Amino acid sequence: MDDDMDRKKFFALLSHLTAGDITQVQLAYWLAKNAHREQERDSGERYFEHPRDVAVTLISHGVNDRDSVIMALLHDVVEDTNTPFPVIINLFGHEMWESLFLLSKVTPVFDPVTGQIFGRYKKTDDEYYAELMKAKVSVKSVKCGDRLRNLQQMGESWPLEKQITYARHTIEKVLPLAQATDLWFYEVLKAEVDKILAQVH
Repeated sequence: MDDDMDRKKFFALLSHLTAGDITQVQLAYWLAKNAHREQERDSGERYFEHPRDVAVTLISHGVNDRDSVIMALLHDVVEDTNTPFPVIINLFGHEMWESLFLLSKVTPVFDPVTGQIFGRYKKTDDEYYAELMKAKVSVKSVKCGDRLRNLQQMGESWPLEKQITYARHTIEKVLPLAQATDLWFYEVLKAEVDKILAQVH
């Protein structure tokens, strides 16, 4: 992953898209950057670097259509920000909202009159991964890319015990998803998991 990734380098990866598609990705880039503006990762880096890294991971693997890139950029917006759902629907359509909703383990509950978030619903692990297993391949690919980047980066800031728990969760829940999605994701995820678990011995 390019540590010097910036906006110019990111959009240079998308020269195969039409001008209209690029405009849509620009909107997603802007929305993700602004929605996550006040947030940081455990490592201390700004949160936006993560969704952009997930998008770059997918693009580098050839999952580089407009909607997959948008979904990767926005995959944490529903769960981790207060972005009103009509904003996402108006900019990117109902199908994108539904995909982002599937990718979110914690989902907002909106007041039907004011549109404000007045609570959040947390899906169980079984419910969450069962829904993802039935989702379209692009949604599963974003989840696999998300988990891959987390596994690659958590060594910088997570204690070993937490890394091991996360690796075992990946074996139980994410590797079956990867196997049903793309064997490349399965292989690279398994390699990361094996690297972490090798530290136990």
